[in-house]
Amino acid sequence: MEGRRPRYNPGGFRRGAQSNMRIPGAVEHWDRLSPQETRALQERKLRDFLRTQVLAFSPHYRRLFQEHGLDPSSIRTLDDLRRIPFTTKKDIVPRAGEPERARDLVLQPTPQLIRRHWGKATLLGMMLEKRFRGREHVLEQIGREYRPAQLFFTTGRSSAPVGFALTLYDLEVLKITGGRILDVIGIDTFQDRAVSLFPYAPHLAFWQVAYCGLSRGVLTFNTGGGRIFSTEAMLDIIERVKPTLLAGIPGYVYHLLRRATADGRAFPQLRLVALGGDRVTPALRERIVTLLHDMGAREPRVVSVLGFTEARICWAECPARDGRETGFHVYPDLGVFEVIDPRTGENVPEGETGELVYTPLEGRGSVVLRYRTGDIAHGGLTTEPCPGCGRRVQRLSCDLRRESNVSEFHLSKVKGTLVDLNLLPGVIQGVPEVEEWQLVLRKKDDDPLELDEILLFVSLRDGADRDAVCRRLVDAVRRESEVTLNEVQVLPLPEMLERLKMETSVKEVRILDLRNSPAPRAATPARA
Repeated sequence: MEGRRPRYNPGGFRRGAQSNMRIPGAVEHWDRLSPQETRALQERKLRDFLRTQVLAFSPHYRRLFQEHGLDPSSIRTLDDLRRIPFTTKKDIVPRAGEPERARDLVLQPTPQLIRRHWGKATLLGMMLEKRFRGREHVLEQIGREYRPAQLFFTTGRSSAPVGFALTLYDLEVLKITGGRILDVIGIDTFQDRAVSLFPYAPHLAFWQVAYCGLSRGVLTFNTGGGRIFSTEAMLDIIERVKPTLLAGIPGYVYHLLRRATADGRAFPQLRLVALGGDRVTPALRERIVTLLHDMGAREPRVVSVLGFTEARICWAECPARDGRETGFHVYPDLGVFEVIDPRTGENVPEGETGELVYTPLEGRGSVVLRYRTGDIAHGGLTTEPCPGCGRRVQRLSCDLRRESNVSEFHLSKVKGTLVDLNLLPGVIQGVPEVEEWQLVLRKKDDDPLELDEILLFVSLRDGADRDAVCRRLVDAVRRESEVTLNEVQVLPLPEMLERLKMETSVKEVRILDLRNSPAPRAATPARA
């Protein structure tokens, strides 16, 4: 590819390829482009995507450009992309008087808009299609590309779910990324098989795994998670299917494998675990690998997968032999990642920490530009060759932390204290005696004017020294966050699993903030 201009055809219908929903803008050798080739490709696609799709058919972005006096023709390079205002969650969530705000993000072509924004060659092609194949055929092809066929919903814990529309075109993009994920994590189409533990829901995680299997014909059992099958039934399924790949939410996968080990089950064929939906700490990776070794697996690997509904696709890291994080391998032909200073909004240099911002270069349905994810990438983006697989594609740090998890706690009468809750999962999981845990934030005496309190609920392994472990947890949390836990309460594992809603919720409830919704106090805790 060196020195050659990557070939792609902008758009879908316009080359007569829509009958099989081919995505002409997807580049076959996406992971072999040089930085110079990547930039040139992205800038060409950005110009085309804005001109013929987003600003042509998106009510939201047509209005946004008009309000800010932006000339669409002035956005020609990746540097120009910075002139487009950010899109945030608050811009798209429903609110009083505007219950369908998200609808304005959906591309909505009309005959008038098509004639105004598509080029002469494209319109001529449509006329020929209409003459030789009929008007209904043309309308059906356009409908297949732009008509919403499925809805995905965001799963954020801090705001109302937002629906994102996907067309058949978008589902083909999802299938393409599914195949790329399998390539990155090293799945053999003929030998490997998978079991997905993701909850069955209109959420990206479940469907991306499903489309991974469909992209290459890999045998995949999409269980629907703990709300569909009991833990016992799930383990029976794994024993019968004998998957080499297990995929799911980190907490639930760990819970299931811990139960399998306790039951004396053996999964020797399981060599890869793919985790998504929550941050995967190094301590959790190590615990899962240990459990797999105990069940007879040889050289098991754990990889992390990143995805968010607003992008409608996912990215994976490759499984390094030494178990270290390698970074999410991104798709330069499908989207652009920026890393910005969350305070100033300015882009930061390669390799520096900042908030992730995403702009798609492909897609129909719901489209958002320069979307601020709220995820802080520690280490940012890099174009260095991957230490695991050697790919030259841009990689994104796996150390992602939610910006919203840096909260102010009023722990003294004088001033508030900022506590980075992102640090605490790694600290707690780093104590080997801890089986499960939950942090609870509440007001002292349930008084909204009182100080904040931080409680830690834990269940411990059999034989653990309860008092000693509680002291270690308090010391470790104080050392990392500079705050002291008010209480540590030790609970039996079944009760802890109920608190976490491990088998009844889409995501387990690790951090429960009761400061704005007082709840009854728990039983007298074991203080540390």
